[in-house]
Amino acid sequence: MPQSSGLLVIDLQFGFSPKPDLVDRIRDAAQDYSVVVATRFCNLPDSLFRTRMNDGNDGGAVIDVGHAVVIDKPGYGLNHAAITVLREFTGITEWGLVGSRTGACIMACGFSLWDAGIPFHVIRDLCASEKEPMCGAVSTILQQKFGV
Repeated sequence: MPQSSGLLVIDLQFGFSPKPDLVDRIRDAAQDYSVVVATRFCNLPDSLFRTRMNDGNDGGAVIDVGHAVVIDKPGYGLNHAAITVLREFTGITEWGLVGSRTGACIMACGFSLWDAGIPFHVIRDLCASEKEPMCGAVSTILQQKFGV
């Protein structure tokens, strides 16, 4: 992987029970990147996840895959603070997205990066896929909206 690419690991957290094989493959791939950043889904007390979806799970601790920084992510996508952190890595010209339980979150992070003008690509074989029909829908949206 070129030194100008960073790896953004989306919500690889113990509470989401990622398969050990996926964790190992992400950890191995992370060694090829000059910068690895992880996100941690934080389900805030007044979040819509709790009030609308009746989901109190916050994902727990982030699994260490060699990341330099952990960005707290209180929703599906990346907020202004998260985008600011990513921009601090001035040598990174594109981010590879990977992670666990990532259908909606990869898509939302993609929209966040796109709107911020930050190039990215999705490394599909390092993403835990949603079950059909969600997996196909996410893949179609990523391809049609971002060409990734």
